[in-house]
Amino acid sequence: MTQTASPPAPAEHTPRRTLVTGVAFALGAAMAYGSSQVITRQIIGDLAPPLTGTLISLFWGTLGFALLSARNLGSRGDHFRRGTLFFAAGGIFSAAGVLLMFNALELGQVVVIAPVLATNPLFTLVFASVFLRGVERITPRVILGALLVVSGVMVLSVF
Repeated sequence: MTQTASPPAPAEHTPRRTLVTGVAFALGAAMAYGSSQVITRQIIGDLAPPLTGTLISLFWGTLGFALLSARNLGSRGDHFRRGTLFFAAGGIFSAAGVLLMFNALELGQVVVIAPVLATNPLFTLVFASVFLRGVERITPRVILGALLVVSGVMVLSVF
């Protein structure tokens, strides 16, 4: 009989250190994505079309993560196949997001495109409420926080 993995605890029961580490990683990701948009805007059109830029970007990302995760493949656990399907779906959506971002940056100004891209927390809330019902708790406080973050980014970018 195989054990089933229990879903992660809601944020209210997560240790403070774990939450702080998660926020630190999220800020690092935000800085990385923000700088990648500026770099992408600089090279799109001058050096490569968006599809080629997407291919190059995803290739290097895939190679880097393949090297980083190779040692963990041996301890893949019982749910590897199911997880692989979810990661594949996530990868397809992520690749589509990168391709669409590259095209948007080719056609528009980064100071206009970046705030639109910053609306992603709103989509995250919607999808989390549908697909992660038993894992994530979407409270009015979380919704208000996401709206304030998106509004703040838009105000800073537009004005």
